[in-house]
Amino acid sequence: MTIPVKAFCRSGFGQFTCKISGAWPEAISGHLFVVGPQHRPQQLHLFVGAAAVVRWDLQAQGDQLQVHSAPLRTWDSFWQRVLPFIWRGGFFPMRSSFLGTAEIANTAVVNLNGRALLTADAGRYWEIDPQSLETITPVGYFDEHVVTAPGLAFPMLMNTAHPFYDPNQQQLISCELRARPRLENFWDMVCRAYLVLWDGQGPLQHWQIDGVELDGCPHSVLVTEGCVLVPDVSFQVGFGTLMGLNIPLPHPHPHTQLHIVDRSELVPEKRTVPGRLVTFPGDSFHFLWNYRHSAEAEMQLCAVQQSTISLVQAIEANDIRHFSGKRYESEYWGLPWMFAFDPGTLRKVRLRLDPQDTRLVSCERLVHPGWWTTMFGTADPREQFSDQGYSAIYQGYAGFTRDLISRRQYLQFRDHPNRLLHDEQLPLADLPSVLARIPLDENWDHLTSELCAERSEHPERPLASLGRAHLDFYVFPDGHLLNAVQFVPQGPGYVFTTVLVAERLEAWLFAAGDLKNGPLARVSLPEGVHFGFMLHSEHFASLDAERQSGYRVRRLQGAVRTLTRLPLRPIKDMLSINWKRLTGRYR
Repeated sequence: MTIPVKAFCRSGFGQFTCKISGAWPEAISGHLFVVGPQHRPQQLHLFVGAAAVVRWDLQAQGDQLQVHSAPLRTWDSFWQRVLPFIWRGGFFPMRSSFLGTAEIANTAVVNLNGRALLTADAGRYWEIDPQSLETITPVGYFDEHVVTAPGLAFPMLMNTAHPFYDPNQQQLISCELRARPRLENFWDMVCRAYLVLWDGQGPLQHWQIDGVELDGCPHSVLVTEGCVLVPDVSFQVGFGTLMGLNIPLPHPHPHTQLHIVDRSELVPEKRTVPGRLVTFPGDSFHFLWNYRHSAEAEMQLCAVQQSTISLVQAIEANDIRHFSGKRYESEYWGLPWMFAFDPGTLRKVRLRLDPQDTRLVSCERLVHPGWWTTMFGTADPREQFSDQGYSAIYQGYAGFTRDLISRRQYLQFRDHPNRLLHDEQLPLADLPSVLARIPLDENWDHLTSELCAERSEHPERPLASLGRAHLDFYVFPDGHLLNAVQFVPQGPGYVFTTVLVAERLEAWLFAAGDLKNGPLARVSLPEGVHFGFMLHSEHFASLDAERQSGYRVRRLQGAVRTLTRLPLRPIKDMLSINWKRLTGRYR
């Protein structure tokens, strides 16, 4: 399988007219936003760059679609241009200097009641104009946030790339972290977790989850009608990693840990809230879940799991290909360890959320022997808030590419407790990308058994094609790498995907109920136009004529607040703790 590595690192900005081939549905409408890193050659890790956002206007004009793209212009980008020599950007996805840490907001898009927010696991969220794609404002002054590491002008924040906007409560719910060194291993860190609420207009509100320290990060926050669930995702970042040192970190807890907080606890008079812990097998990094509780106070979620990847590590100049022993050419440097050498795993989990009876009710696992490197999943958003919840998820798999497994990656994960296969069971050839519809009314353990039985009975069948009798899926041709995946809730439903082909990016549209027959239509960008590697996406039914909100963080005021308030915060916190100790109110 040929992977278009050079295509990861290219981008183009402007307005473009794209040619449609195939039958684009007349009824489809709305706009699809996709975001990814605006990568530059001198920034070695692929995820270093600030966001590049692309908007696909889904209403066809004859046999053409309009596409718009623009860069996010964070305030630190000015100083990166003026003083480029002071900014350090190694293989870890972060640029830093004595001024602080660069903000990227390059990972996901959130639809905040028609307003578009760009997010990442570090730095503030940024709002852009959905029509012009111009940068409007960051969310919050720095002194409103939980600061992980100081900086003169741009302190480092650690948070979640997938906050949740609850349209019923009109709240954006997120999580931020405060780090400290791990006592038994100074190069590693643990982080206290704080829930964050924002109404889209006023200041941010924070609550510390009592007694909770995360080994990894809360890449997603799960929100139901009654609870907030904060996962401890195994994307580990230590102080050694932040300094660019390749010091292996101890493996975190091998199972998924969810810290559950009742939303009724999030009231202004409290600053600390209790959390309950539920654990289930496997290390998860993405989730789809039902918003409504059942009559038994239960909720269902689907977890995407992969045990042999790390997005904070990347291929470096001294790395070698694990299977051939050959060195990597410079075009590979900075490509994260995002391709797995183990089959992807999905978990269907049911939890009881009653405060007096919080526990794991059931956990089913789906493993397809030919579907590797679980990526992003999507589902019909119209179902998430219904009483029945999701009926199916649409899961993307990036396949298995032997050339992209480095020796360092292999050594770090070869003995991982969640690894499914032994070395002698690894495929001798690459495996393709797959897009699959996974029904939720099936027993996933039974489906896994059926797939294993078919593999034993029909060893001649291509691995990725097993399961045609049970599942609806599409296997991409060789040289086609599945990228972003997004459900379009129009009519019967469609699945919009971006696909890297050779050195260009295409968009493929599938009928949600019929993946196996391939895309209904494909969209090709004009020659010479490329958007690089895209990550998560979001569908907007329409674009408001003009921005209704007056919210804006003022740049000069923000600088003054950062310089005057943040240096005093540690002193203020220490005085507060000592006062509580004296009065007997400190826990």
